Amino acid sequence: MRILYSILLVTLFACNKPPAISRILDSDYGSIEYQSRQRKYYASFPQGYDGIKSYPLVVFLHGGNGNLMTAQTFTELNKIARENNFIIVYPEAIFESGPTNYVWADGRGLAPDQLGIDDVGFIDKLVTHLKSKHKIDSRKVYLCGFSNGGFLTQRIAFEKNTQFAAFGVLGATLPQFYLTSGAPIRALPMLYVFGTTDPLVPFQGGLMPGTSVMGVESSVQFWVNHNKCSATPTQVSLPDKDITDQTTVTVFEYIHGNCQSKVKFYRVNGGGHTWPGVLLPNQTALGGYNLDFHAGQALWDFFKNFELCF
Repeated sequence: MRILYSILLVTLFACNKPPAISRILDSDYGSIEYQSRQRKYYASFPQGYDGIKSYPLVVFLHGGNGNLMTAQTFTELNKIARENNFIIVYPEAIFESGPTNYVWADGRGLAPDQLGIDDVGFIDKLVTHLKSKHKIDSRKVYLCGFSNGGFLTQRIAFEKNTQFAAFGVLGATLPQFYLTSGAPIRALPMLYVFGTTDPLVPFQGGLMPGTSVMGVESSVQFWVNHNKCSATPTQVSLPDKDITDQTTVTVFEYIHGNCQSKVKFYRVNGGGHTWPGVLLPNQTALGGYNLDFHAGQALWDFFKNFELCF
């Protein structure tokens, strides 16, 4: 009888045990295979992420000669992601220009383009991989990048945009050839952040390594026309919170586009090839910096308004 009673208790416990608690993740440092190469990425998760609730995903593409570690330092996007409850992932380019320095195949004819590296396909496959591995809201996936990563962001907007609800471009403009290459088939919410005295990417457009690029205002206007936004923007000057940086910010916003899209442009007057809101040592070689707003927060404040729309 005692043996039978014990078996009954075990059976009852097994049938009524509480559901397993999902493992709480802080980060995911991994790789996927693409074009017979192992491609690295690092993802940071909101506090308390347990694989049950779905979260938005922001993909950030580092600048040329950068990597997935430096991208986290100069953007402070991990902090922004934790405070605003989204997942942030940093893919890494594969073409090595120097020790731990990598360059994207952004379509301008640079060395990785000439070698046939397909970074457009890599980013698309990475997002699919992350969706299968983690709890991601597929309606709220966003892409942004700085400099070389900004050029790749625009290339993906043209060539493979179906997984992204909105885009952010910092320190980059549209290559000239996109004017005749055929526009995307849908409206794409687009944010630009650019300094008027950028020493590496010309504000007014012109020749760069690989190709000619449009001016920033012309690039913004391209997306305004493509999205069929209102022709006249709202214009706001941000408070000059830090007068020591000797720069100011004017924000232009074009609304009422197709699929409720918008185009927004943060013009950093006197700004260089820098990330607003973060002051790094020895960055004066890249031109003026700005501390009146944080570019990472501006990205999220823009992205959070949009879901995937066709």
